[in-house]
Formats: sequence, C-alpha cells, structure tokens
Amino acid sequence: MSMHTSYIEEEARLDLSFEGNLDVTVSRDVWHICQREAKGLKSCIVDLSNVERVFHSGAAMLQMLYRRMSALGTTVVFLSDRPDIREWIPVITCVSQRIPSLTNR
Repeated sequence: MSMHTSYIEEEARLDLSFEGNLDVTVSRDVWHICQREAKGLKSCIVDLSNVERVFHSGAAMLQMLYRRMSALGTTVVFLSDRPDIREWIPVITCVSQRIPSLTNR
C-alpha cells in the first residue's frame, strides 16, 4: 500500500491517492496528516481508484481522517469507480452501520 499526497495552495485543497490494499500500513502517514495544522483547508480529495481491497483497519484509518477533516470544516470527497470499494464510503463517513462483507474479496 502506498499513499501519495499533493497540496494545491490556490484551491486550499489536499489530494490523497491510495494504491494497493487499504490497510494499517499507511496509518502513520494518515496520522501525520490528521495532526497537522490545517486551518483554511477547504477540501480533501481521497482517491481510491487504485485500491485493490479495503480492510477494516484501512476503513478505520479513513474514518479518523474524515472525522478530523469534518471537524475542521473541510469538505471530503471520496473517488472510486468500483462498487466494492464505494460500498465502504458510508461506513467511513458514518452514514451506515453496515460493514461490507469480506467474502468475495
């Protein structure tokens, strides 16, 4: 799993892109982002297009990121064209209590 970050100052936007299995291996990088001073950050784009599989630890990590950004008033947008990855987004954003099944993955 790898994570790439970029910041577009003109738009006050943070872009995060994940590749491979979304799991605890990038938790330290996400933790550092959550701990940074992020005043004025308007949006955070989380690109999951290259994620192969989401593990519960990865979903929990993104939930921490989502909660931190939301508390700062930052709009968080998740991107993926795969239904099996998109079904995790309500879990991450606390819209659903349903945890996607790990069967068929």
